[in-house]
Amino acid sequence: MADESIRISVVIPAYNERLRIKDSLKRIVSYFEQNRIRYEIIVVDDGSTDGTARIVEAMARRVEVIRLVKGSTNRGKGHAVRRGMMTAHGDYILMTDADLSTPIEEIEKLLSPIDTGGYDIAIGSRALPQSDVRVRQSMLRERLGKFFNVLVRVLAVRGFRDTQCGFKCFTARAARAIFTRQTIGGFCFDVEVLTIARALGLSIREVPVAWVNSPESRVHIIREPIRMFVDLLRIALRKFADA
Repeated sequence: MADESIRISVVIPAYNERLRIKDSLKRIVSYFEQNRIRYEIIVVDDGSTDGTARIVEAMARRVEVIRLVKGSTNRGKGHAVRRGMMTAHGDYILMTDADLSTPIEEIEKLLSPIDTGGYDIAIGSRALPQSDVRVRQSMLRERLGKFFNVLVRVLAVRGFRDTQCGFKCFTARAARAIFTRQTIGGFCFDVEVLTIARALGLSIREVPVAWVNSPESRVHIIREPIRMFVDLLRIALRKFADA
């Protein structure tokens, strides 16, 4: 059950984010404090080797709403998000990337369909006509992303233009139901999350958001797409086996 003193939990998976995490946390804290929203921030350190955890620990000593969940080894973004989701106490739980490629202020666009439209989940999208992509990825990354999304629609879950934007908001009930079942540790976990949500009959709204590509992306241009394709096949096989 959600803690009545917390309205929004922010879950941030972090791997070697020493150069960015402090500024991102300051920006998130500033936003919620200015808007007088009851919140907590959960940073899940996914086995960083650059001192990310020490920076978060130092900030947590000064700002009590910041919590660190520390991992000893790098197990992937999906694993980190799941750990954060399972320790969150808010009525709503937002996952966002450590670089804030989607500005924290965009949370208002996700909360609106949940609060007023009765949706269980709202996901940020970079691919809708109203999306505001301020700095684009390289042409190769964009083409790979579009091709991957075609495979997602064919093999796993239809109806979404962008499954991979790292800005998604869940009701506490939906998060608990989904992430107790989620298993994918890598970047394809987003697809698994949406597939599980659909299977559970949860309602999902795709929302256009602002997005700024980070030139310091840690997604390897060759290795990660191969892993994601393998994980996508796993998701598809599981889906058809359960049908």
